[in-house]
Amino acid sequence: MKRLAAVLVMVGVVWGQAQPARRPAARKPAPVAPLESWPIREIRVDGVRVYSEAQVLELSGLKVGGLATKENFERARDRVLASGVFESFGWKYEALAEGGGFIATLQVTEPAQYFPWALDRVPVERGEFAARVKKSLPLFAEKIPPSDMFMGKIVAVLQAMAAEKGIHEPMAGRVTILGTDQITVVFGPKAAPPNVAEVRFTGARAIDARYLVKALSEVAIGTPYVEPNFRVFLDHQIKPMYEAAGRLKAAFPKLAAEPSKTMQGMVVTVQVEEGELYALDRVVVTGTGLSEQDLLDEGQFKTGQTVNFSEIGKGLNRILDRLKEGGYMKAAYQAKRALNDEKKTVDVLVEVEAGPQYLFRTLVVKGLDLESEPALRKLWALKPGDVFKKSYPDMFLGQIRERGVFDNLGETKAEVKADDAALRVDVVLTFKGAPPVVEKKRPEGA
Repeated sequence: MKRLAAVLVMVGVVWGQAQPARRPAARKPAPVAPLESWPIREIRVDGVRVYSEAQVLELSGLKVGGLATKENFERARDRVLASGVFESFGWKYEALAEGGGFIATLQVTEPAQYFPWALDRVPVERGEFAARVKKSLPLFAEKIPPSDMFMGKIVAVLQAMAAEKGIHEPMAGRVTILGTDQITVVFGPKAAPPNVAEVRFTGARAIDARYLVKALSEVAIGTPYVEPNFRVFLDHQIKPMYEAAGRLKAAFPKLAAEPSKTMQGMVVTVQVEEGELYALDRVVVTGTGLSEQDLLDEGQFKTGQTVNFSEIGKGLNRILDRLKEGGYMKAAYQAKRALNDEKKTVDVLVEVEAGPQYLFRTLVVKGLDLESEPALRKLWALKPGDVFKKSYPDMFLGQIRERGVFDNLGETKAEVKADDAALRVDVVLTFKGAPPVVEKKRPEGA
């Protein structure tokens, strides 16, 4: 029995060694949070130029610590696009290297153009209107995109403000040109503006109001009444009249427009504040190369007297003509004013840009026969390479007519052609014969 037991023990050991070793049981991995439940650790914004990243984030409603779910980004997109300011909205996100969160990047497209805005024919002050709009549209500014959606939201605010003042006329926003070339978004009544039928002035004493009415009526009567455009008329027609009278601070603080009782259209009354008289202290002209005496002779500026900018302008043009007689055909100037409000005087600082000097090159004659043209050319004094004198062609034709060089002389014309690349001038003189004289037949029996 002992021997059998020993054999069994040996067999059991061998069998146990032959069995493969058991692998340790694998632990179940800890549950991993789905990506959509990871938080946003950082938010970036691409595409902003006019607006700030903070403004986009405020609109989107996304916060650091919020979840990066598709639904959250879609809601952010809807909020940003609903502002009416941005043309597109997208997003992307990437996991942090250490995991457990995302970096989100919002991608927006801003409009290509922004325009200033103005109010037209509404009893609402600009500052009051801007403050009210910004309460509901924080991206409202001095320049806005011409987006239909954004403009519609602004119109809604104007409509409410007008209703508070008892005006229930439909309002609208439209892109138009104000002044000479300023594209502007104008908010006001939807109906087209009425035409100006009559203009009046109050507060005018230094200049008879009748002269002001005549000057303004020539350009304003019959035009649509839009206040910014009307003020351009004042700046171009009336302001120079006051500047010629030495009233450099003349202003038009208030315009009142009401329907005419006698004709169709609006009567516009302009309130004038004429301001005080200013005297011309000095005119400083630089960049001409002319002597001080030449400048005095040509400018004839009347210092110590009531300033007259119309006369100053004529004097500066005489200086430019002097330069152009020396071949400087592109001569131009820029003038600035320096007012001394205490002394009620003004200095005029003028910077002249003479430009390049042009030389005469060729003379072309049209309309003369083979015998007359050589005779004319002998009288022409400018030679190729001479400094070109601006007034010479017209002066030459005038002398030809005065001296009676040609019989039967009709219309004459001098055409100056400047070659800016070569700095040379060609002159074309055209001659035409006088039209035949048609004698009127005398009535029979006369």
